[in-house]
Amino acid sequence: MKLSPRLKTLISITLSSVIVWFLLPADLELARKIPAFFATVSMIAMAGAMLLSCRPKWIESLVGGMDRAYIWHKWLGIFGLVGASFHWLLVPGPAGNGIDPSFAEFGEELGQWAMYGLLLLGSVSMVKTLPYRLWYYTHKLMGPIFLIAVYHTFFSDIPFVIESVTGISLVIVSLVGSLSWIYKTFIKPTTYQDYTVTHVEKLDGALEITLNTDGKGIHYHAGQFAYLDFGYDKVEHFHPFTIASAPHEKELKFVIRCLGRHTSELYSRVKTGDKVKIDGAYGRLHAEKDSTKPQIWIAGGVGITPFLSWLQTVKPSHQPIHLFYVGKGKFYSQIIKKLSDSVASKNVTLHTQADFDGRLNAQVITELVETPVKNHQFFACGPEEMMKDLKEQLISDGVCPTQWHNENFSMR
Repeated sequence: MKLSPRLKTLISITLSSVIVWFLLPADLELARKIPAFFATVSMIAMAGAMLLSCRPKWIESLVGGMDRAYIWHKWLGIFGLVGASFHWLLVPGPAGNGIDPSFAEFGEELGQWAMYGLLLLGSVSMVKTLPYRLWYYTHKLMGPIFLIAVYHTFFSDIPFVIESVTGISLVIVSLVGSLSWIYKTFIKPTTYQDYTVTHVEKLDGALEITLNTDGKGIHYHAGQFAYLDFGYDKVEHFHPFTIASAPHEKELKFVIRCLGRHTSELYSRVKTGDKVKIDGAYGRLHAEKDSTKPQIWIAGGVGITPFLSWLQTVKPSHQPIHLFYVGKGKFYSQIIKKLSDSVASKNVTLHTQADFDGRLNAQVITELVETPVKNHQFFACGPEEMMKDLKEQLISDGVCPTQWHNENFSMR
C-alpha cells in the first residue's frame, strides 16, 4: 500500500516527537521536560529547514520532489517557531550550568533576543502581501538566528550534560543546521553555472529566452526546472523556471509568462548579452520514464513549458500521447503554432479548446481520448485550482492517484 504524502507527514511528525521525548533525560521533572521537549523540537525543525534551503538534489528522492521540499521547509519553519514559543513560555528558569557557567547568563539573554527575532521574522514570512525582496532579505536572517539559538542551547542553564544522549543528539542537530547555513551562504554560490542570453523572443505577455554557456552547463532531464538569477536590481534572486529545451541541446530555453512584478520586470529588461546564474536542474516530473504506457498530458497557460521539452524527446516507439492544452489570448495562439509543428511527426494527438465547449474536465478528456482513461499515466502542469479539480474528477472516474503526476510551486 502506497501512503499518501499527508499520512507520511503525520507518521513522520509522530515518530519524531516520540523519539525526541525519549531522548530527554528520563529523570527530568515534567515541568522542565515539557519546555525542553519543545526546545528540542524547535532545534530539529530549524536545522531541517536550513538543510532543505540548500536544495540538495538527493532530498528530492527523500521527500518526493523539490516542490514537496518547499512545503516541508515551510512547515518545519512553522514547527520551529511554535516549538520555540512554547519553550519560551513554559520554561521555569535556570536548570543547570551549560558548558561553561560563566557564559550561562549571556546565553539566556541571547536566547531572549533570538526568540524576539524568530517571532518577528516568522510573522513576516507569513505575510503574503509583503514585497518579495523584503521577504527574501529578512528570510536570510534566519541563519544567524539559528546560530544564536545554538549558542543559547549549549551555553545557557540546561537540564542535561553535553556527554549525554540528549547532548550528543543536539550537537549533531546543531552541526547539521549550522553547516547547512555555511554551505548555502559561502559554498553553494560557487556551484552556480554561468550562462549568457543569446536570443530573446517577445511573445504576447511572455518571453522565450535562449541561454548558452562556455562552461560545462547544467545536466537535466526533459520536464525539469532550474533557478535563474539575472542579477538585476529589484528582481527576485533565483526564481524557478521550467526548461523548454531538450536535454541533448547545449543551449537552454525558457518560456516565461509575465504574471507578476518579477516576471514583468524581466520582460522589460532582458536583452541579448545579459549574464545569468543558474542553479539546477531539479524536478521529478519525468514523462519519458513511463514511455511504455499511454499518456495524457494536461497543460494550462505557461504550464505548457515542460511539454515543449518532452515533445522533443518523444521517440517513435512511445505509446500514444494525448496532449490537452488550454489557455486564452494571443499567447495561447502563439504556443499552439509551436505545438502543431512539434507534434506533426510524433505519436501525439493535440487537443485544444477548439475541440470542446466550456472548461476542460474529466468528461471532455474521456470523450476525446476514446480509450479508457484509467489505463493512462497523467502528467499535468498549470494553474493550481485547475489541476486540483481535474485530479479530483479523474480519481472519481477510476483513475488511481499514483497515475497522476504534477508539481506545484509557491516560493513563499
